[in-house]
Amino acid sequence: MPWGYKRLSEKTLELNFASQLNHACGGNLLWFGLTQMQEAAQGFDIATRIGKGLFIVQMKASANVLKSGERQFKVPHDQLENLRKLTVQGGGTIPNECIYYAFPVIGTPAELSSHPDVLANTWLCDVADIPALGAPTTSSGNLRQDGNHYVNVCPGSAPLNSSQPGTATFHSDPVEVEVINGEKLTYSITRDGASRGLLEVMTDNQFRAFWKLCQHFRRKAFAVASIK
Repeated sequence: MPWGYKRLSEKTLELNFASQLNHACGGNLLWFGLTQMQEAAQGFDIATRIGKGLFIVQMKASANVLKSGERQFKVPHDQLENLRKLTVQGGGTIPNECIYYAFPVIGTPAELSSHPDVLANTWLCDVADIPALGAPTTSSGNLRQDGNHYVNVCPGSAPLNSSQPGTATFHSDPVEVEVINGEKLTYSITRDGASRGLLEVMTDNQFRAFWKLCQHFRRKAFAVASIK
């Protein structure tokens, strides 16, 4: 397979997404990298926090575009369940617009060369909008050995139109969830970030509690913060 058509790593997409988000938010975000040992233990690569606002992103990557035009991603069932079950201090549910799956519709070096704006060409699925799902199964009804849900994202190719919503369909029992364009995440951060307060609500601003929270995530998850 020619180099330009090989799948991009999640790390490549993550770094470009984070860099472009920082630029879109005025260049005021500070990012902190972890050692490999910390990454393995805590489940995320880079994080930043300014003020009360905290947005957590679980990055995915895929070069698999179906004949339907959808791009197919894989999401581990146990990871999805962990994210859904996160609760705020004292009970309740995850605040909306705080924890996202990121599904870039750029998956190869050739696509990245043609559409270098990763932020604008990424769909974001609010974890709070995903209902309970059973364990993933094959077409024969048996549990899928790899434990992954297939997620078909539409539209699955760049360039995206930020004025038109997309969808992410989680299988095995199909559940369709609306997704937003990365540019709308920028708007949400700059508009609501300081009042969102996810870190304060979930951990009472205790760093140890924040570290424990991060264990619900796997590598390629990272956090971005309000600039207010």
